[in-house]
Amino acid sequence: MSRPATPTPFTRQGDRVVDKSGVDLLQLAEEKGFNVKNVAEELGFTVIQLQRHVEAAIGLKPKDLFCNHRALLAKRMITEGMDLHDIGEKLGYLYYSHFCTDIKKFYGISPKQLEKKLRPDKVKK
Repeated sequence: MSRPATPTPFTRQGDRVVDKSGVDLLQLAEEKGFNVKNVAEELGFTVIQLQRHVEAAIGLKPKDLFCNHRALLAKRMITEGMDLHDIGEKLGYLYYSHFCTDIKKFYGISPKQLEKKLRPDKVKK
């Protein structure tokens, strides 16, 4: 027997995901270092509850949503001219290699290649 569907407290508002009290899930994720457990605790959910609610609302697991958001933030920061290592650190990556892996998964190219594509004027000395 399956349990009845619980209404999700999250809704999509443009490119944002907002709970019924108006908390922006992606902004909260940024504040909590993109840690699903910390975000769930802040919202009063278990990790599983958060996962179910987010998947019901937008079709992605919170981890995947946060990873996608980080990649988009990284692209913006690259465009603004930030150093790649600084971007990885600012986005909460403990290891630069993990940052590179996530960027490559999302964009299909390395952060360095993405930087060259977005900022062709940047010349290394």
